[in-house]
Amino acid sequence: MWKKIENYYWTLKYLKKSQLFYLMKNRLERGKKAVTEAQAPQTRPLSLWMQGLDEAPEYLRRFRVEEILKGKVTLLYESGRAEGENWEHGDRSHLWNFNLHYLEYLVSLAAAYRREGDLAYYECFRKFCMRWIQDNREGTGDGWHPYTISLRLTNLWICVDGFGEILQKDTEFLQKLNNSMYAQYRHLQKRMERHLLGNHYFENLKAVLLGALYFQEPKIYQRMKRRFAEEIKEQILPDGVHYERSMMYHKIILEDLMRVEKALGNRNRSMHRSDKTVHLPELLKVMQRMADAAYSLEERMGHTPLFNDAGDNVARPLAGILEALEEEFHIRPEYRQAFPDAGYYTLQNANLKLVFDAGEIAPAYMPGHAHCDGLGFELSWKGRPVFVNSGTGQYQGPLRTHFRSTAAHNTVVLDGEEQSACWGEHRVGKRMSVVSAAYREHWVKGSLVTCTGKQQARRLELKENIVVIRDRVSGHAAGYLHLAPGYEYVCQEEGILVEDRTGKKICRISVMPEDTVKVYREGSICSYAPDFGKTEQIQVMEILWNICKKNHKIQIQFEQEKEE
Repeated sequence: MWKKIENYYWTLKYLKKSQLFYLMKNRLERGKKAVTEAQAPQTRPLSLWMQGLDEAPEYLRRFRVEEILKGKVTLLYESGRAEGENWEHGDRSHLWNFNLHYLEYLVSLAAAYRREGDLAYYECFRKFCMRWIQDNREGTGDGWHPYTISLRLTNLWICVDGFGEILQKDTEFLQKLNNSMYAQYRHLQKRMERHLLGNHYFENLKAVLLGALYFQEPKIYQRMKRRFAEEIKEQILPDGVHYERSMMYHKIILEDLMRVEKALGNRNRSMHRSDKTVHLPELLKVMQRMADAAYSLEERMGHTPLFNDAGDNVARPLAGILEALEEEFHIRPEYRQAFPDAGYYTLQNANLKLVFDAGEIAPAYMPGHAHCDGLGFELSWKGRPVFVNSGTGQYQGPLRTHFRSTAAHNTVVLDGEEQSACWGEHRVGKRMSVVSAAYREHWVKGSLVTCTGKQQARRLELKENIVVIRDRVSGHAAGYLHLAPGYEYVCQEEGILVEDRTGKKICRISVMPEDTVKVYREGSICSYAPDFGKTEQIQVMEILWNICKKNHKIQIQFEQEKEE
């Protein structure tokens, strides 16, 4: 009981006054139905389709067009039908139901139509839209949540642009679709998630901004433009990383800016100079910084780095983002080693790349996607992950607490306590503090104080084929090293080997003589979720060392390539 009260105290302590106001406002208006019918004004199509993003094979492989044509969809590794009152599926997670309402899978129909010209893809798109309008006409349920509206509207406008002329000629259907989108757009303006802020509020603003352009409502546009500009300054750190410090959400927000930039850029080319809607060079500069961060932190890692809530099957793949950035905006990313505002640092050479987290857990008032990954790292060898954090996998379910825990990351647990008090699905109570870092070309170090006052410091060094981990702690330490799938630990007297499935030696791990080493090959500690909806088992090493020994060293030596 007292623990719950304490968690609530520390959670509410960091919220903005405006968040508390809108929390109360939302509770008073809970259960109020949306107005689902409206007469749309004259529209002006948005230019949102980007070949690099929307026709990228890696992205389109997420969706099975053949089953979509039959009214079935597979999302987050689970299949179901898009039908029923409010499209509610009580046997599925809340996240799955949200994804069903996003209608993102309809983008694959537009891509298939552009590629093959088969009318079946357009007819299927038409049926899905009409079915959603019919089944969600009551104005309740997940379909009318502000976040699902924000993503769905954007995906529909992408499809409108993608289908092009065939849709514009289908005037009766287009009018029905526009009427529904106008009702959603108006409802969204009344339910923007100002109690949450963060990426949810950003999505709300982006959707209303695009909607004001589409429905040609200049007063709403001007108001949203100011708020959108304010949130860009608030949410994009000076080093270019999104302030929730998840590279998955970072890529989502970067895509948002790309869509807005393309819509405004095409609009502005046909307008008088004095009527231009936004100062485009500033937006392009932000996109450049964000591109640099995404490229620097993910390229050669083999996947989206799994710090905080992240996975590979939600945001658009990095390759498609980079291709579209160059094709559409002439932006090419530049590698940078350090992102000090976010607290991310890299070390790399020809074969090895390491990403280190020595930053704040999250924005103080919006830590919903935060994990206990302070002073944790991920390491790849020849572009393939070797040491990984555990991932996320789900927002609801029994593993949610584990995936956010300190032991689920390549860092150190002190005295069996968490770095921060992550609780519920998206809450953080008392959290780590006094975070600092420093770096040079071949080393990086960081320190923090846990939520219970324990001091922790770590230094990582990269020397050719050797990674050295030096820890200094003030309590009983349990360090964790999570192996990526396809590798296993082999314990020997002279050290612990990491081998691949063929028995090829990848590296040797040397610990201190007094250490106690245990390898886990099953159980919740071995849970790994590189994608949402997918969990597999990996091997995890636990290294325990004595409380009296404050300075500790682990060495990882990778195999050198033999010269021919």
